[in-house]
Amino acid sequence: MRNPRDVFRPRPPSRPRFSRRSKIIAGLILLVLLAAILSLRGTARMWTDYLWFDSLGHGDVWTEMLVYRVVLSVIFIAIFFLLLYSNLAIADRLAPQTRPPGPEEELIRHYHDAVGHRRRLVSVVVAILFALIVGGGTGGEWQKAMLFFNSVDFGIDDPQFQRDIGFYVFQLPFIQFLISWFFRALIIVAVITAIAHYVNGGIRVQTTGQRVTPQVKVHLSVLLALIALVRAVGYYYDRFGLNFSSRGPVDGATFTDVNAQLPALRLLLLISALSAVLLVINIWQRGWVLPVTAVGLWMVVAIVMGAIYPAIIQRFQVEPEESTKEKEYIERNIEATRHALGFDKVPGDANKTDNVTTISFDELDTEITAEELAGNPSVRNIRLLDPDIVPNAFQVEQSERTFYTFNNEVDVDRYEIEGEVTEVVIGARQLNVADVPQQSWEGRHVQYTHGYGVAVAPVNSVTTQGSPDFAVGDVPVVASADFELTRPQLYIGENLTGYAIVGASIPEVDYTKANETVPFEYDGDDGVGIGGFFRQAAFALRFGDINPLISGFVDGDSRIIFNRDLRLRVQNLAPFLELDADPYPVVSDGRVFYIVDAYTTSDRYPYGQRPDVSDLSADSGLRKRFNYVRNSVKVVVDAFDGTTTFYVIDPEDPIIQAWRKIFPGLFQDFEQMPADLQNHLRYPEDLFRVQTTMWARYFIDDPETFYANSVTWAVAQDPGTRITARTFLDEVTEAIAAEETATAAATRQLERRIRPFYQLLQLPEEDDVDFVIFRTFVPISGSGDDQDERKELTAFIAAKSDIDEYGELVVYTVPGTNIPGPSIVDAKIQADTQIADAFTQLNQQGSTVLQGNLLMLPVGDSLLFVRPVYVQATGETELPQVKQVIAGIGNDDDFVLVIRPTLDEALAALSDQDGLSVFPAQSATPEPDDAEPAPAPTAAPSISDETPIDEDTRQALSELISELRTTQDSIDEDRRRLDGLIGELESLLDSAGG
Repeated sequence: MRNPRDVFRPRPPSRPRFSRRSKIIAGLILLVLLAAILSLRGTARMWTDYLWFDSLGHGDVWTEMLVYRVVLSVIFIAIFFLLLYSNLAIADRLAPQTRPPGPEEELIRHYHDAVGHRRRLVSVVVAILFALIVGGGTGGEWQKAMLFFNSVDFGIDDPQFQRDIGFYVFQLPFIQFLISWFFRALIIVAVITAIAHYVNGGIRVQTTGQRVTPQVKVHLSVLLALIALVRAVGYYYDRFGLNFSSRGPVDGATFTDVNAQLPALRLLLLISALSAVLLVINIWQRGWVLPVTAVGLWMVVAIVMGAIYPAIIQRFQVEPEESTKEKEYIERNIEATRHALGFDKVPGDANKTDNVTTISFDELDTEITAEELAGNPSVRNIRLLDPDIVPNAFQVEQSERTFYTFNNEVDVDRYEIEGEVTEVVIGARQLNVADVPQQSWEGRHVQYTHGYGVAVAPVNSVTTQGSPDFAVGDVPVVASADFELTRPQLYIGENLTGYAIVGASIPEVDYTKANETVPFEYDGDDGVGIGGFFRQAAFALRFGDINPLISGFVDGDSRIIFNRDLRLRVQNLAPFLELDADPYPVVSDGRVFYIVDAYTTSDRYPYGQRPDVSDLSADSGLRKRFNYVRNSVKVVVDAFDGTTTFYVIDPEDPIIQAWRKIFPGLFQDFEQMPADLQNHLRYPEDLFRVQTTMWARYFIDDPETFYANSVTWAVAQDPGTRITARTFLDEVTEAIAAEETATAAATRQLERRIRPFYQLLQLPEEDDVDFVIFRTFVPISGSGDDQDERKELTAFIAAKSDIDEYGELVVYTVPGTNIPGPSIVDAKIQADTQIADAFTQLNQQGSTVLQGNLLMLPVGDSLLFVRPVYVQATGETELPQVKQVIAGIGNDDDFVLVIRPTLDEALAALSDQDGLSVFPAQSATPEPDDAEPAPAPTAAPSISDETPIDEDTRQALSELISELRTTQDSIDEDRRRLDGLIGELESLLDSAGG
């Protein structure tokens, strides 16, 4: 009998039952939601990227790049899916009705019990997963695809296969990608299909009967035949890759490639095609004899003909007489490399126009007169301000506030000052976000948003204290009448990270003056509107910062400026261009612009030699593998409103022609660049480094001389710049004891090479002054470490920057072997007792002597060497100031050096002309009233050959100098002992206090 309580006991709720399909759908929904959440930030980044492109007027560029990426990925994902799914479907259709019993059947049976009737779903899932893996990354090949479908001709045929160079640059890379992708895809499909046949019972390994059913054999034979056909096509196009071989003494198809490797590839092509035929024939044959024979033959030929035979030809035919065997191919390499690197405009044309002019600098005069110096524009623009050293002076004297900063290297340019084109150093006063006084989010992103103005100083003038004599400087801007800067605010700069919000409900800080903050409201065109919840949320996700979403300062009028680093800005807009490592600011039309040199490159120029790029900065876009380069584009970025304009300066470059076909709205003709900006163009340093390094060998026309490498040049060794009090006397002593060791390499390792210098020069045999980039050369004496044995000057190269002669390279060869190169001149400077005494006086406790760049200037028929000498106080405030100037002239046997407090005095002493004035008067900038003027540096006492003293007096003065040196050593030793005693007393005091 039931208990009455049971009647009223509530029943447990029944659990709803979900079908298996419902559970699958629910799981898929959860996966989709999870993927959406994870990809939300990526979606926000894509949307904000489009908004940024659109704000610059290039939304179509972003769209087209995205379309190519997406379409490529979708196409290859779909192709692979169809390949794999169709083969899996065929495998299911060819599955035997009954599976033969055996030790493998138990495992397979469990699989079929689990899968059951869902084999088609499993095939779909497997095909989709592998399609995403194999095809998903193909969108990264969008540049190759774009160039393939928009290729243009170079108008030049390669010498081996007579194909236009455009085929190699634009078409071959994408074709080889397709072949490689299909080859890998078919191998993956074949492997997965074989596994499917095994699972279905069509393949059995552990059985004594038939291991592969006839249907499966047909299926796999067809797949293997397709793989063989694809490989045959690959061998056909591999022939063209021989044009980039590096087997021989130069890049390109050399003797072994043409006479051994090329026939081997043709034979492998035939065998691959034969293998495909045999695999098809094998469908009607029993067993696998034909396929195994074909694959075995293929492997043997690949090893013997593809590797062993070419090695034999190289060793026993080529190496014993390499210069003769490779003569034709060296000629091809010289011709191709000269064109690919911009030396020759039209290779192989008897009436070609060369970009390089070679002039012999004969009858070099080892003396210089006052008449040659006076009024010479090269002398007038001798650079006293070293762009590697004066950034410290810019930072100390012009940063104004800690939240402003200058780059570690200021830039060299030219401006018209007082009616004369004058070389200057210029640096932009950029925002230093890390040191803004208010480190809150509001301070870093809303209040302190921009840098302010530039500092400009003529290179040929310093104040009486030796500091830069600024023509433009200070905050607010103070400028000479030659400069106008009405928009000094810099929202874009070098290495400027993060973002800034402008148009907020509170003003920005323009600058601070005395105890007052000057506000500013941005009225430029840069920035993306950030009004509205969705945009604010998108930017909050992009930057991982919720403040743009919740801040009350952000309203409908606010805009966000990001991608503020100018190189990043240019690279995002045109990722197919390579950028120079050194953008530079220009003051024009009252604003500050940055000019960025952009290159088009390729590593597919037949017979082009790959240059040595170890000399380039890590930031250089040319620090990569290439054998063709053009400085095709000058990019101008407005530092205030962010406008980024791409001007095509080399419209004849086929690569930039192809990109213009793809993005016609991105580029503008060079003629549309404002004339004032054209006057500030510079020949790019990175390209000049590459070209000068290569021209050191490729100036040779004769292939036998080229091969012998007997007259090759090398970029001159870097003479160095720094001397410290601790090591200077040791260096001078060693140089006096054995001057030959000072002129030889101090180490057996290869020395660093001298960097190019921008200079305003009147080149030999020319009437006008040119703004050039300049580099010197010495002979190569051997190989390896012995290349540094010779350091005499053999040539110097200048590349012109002025627009009417832009890009012209002028090479001046120096006859003979007795003109010292920069490294020898530096050694003579270190060994000179007069200069040593001056350094000793300057290099007192608490200061460091810095030697500026050792400049070489052609003046008339002479070569003048000049080096400014700085004194920089050690400590937190490092302010380098020019205190002495070294000048020198002569040959290796008779070289005259002088050191004086000013350039005028140094040149007057060098030319033996008192009162010579070749230089603008130094600025007499007054000291502040509350500071004592610094004493002017005095010239070091010296014993000159022109001084009328007898031998006894000379000997007495030499002994006095020796005694002074001994006294100085004694004083230094006493100072060290005193420092040690003070340290011990301080330690004793600290321990007593503890």
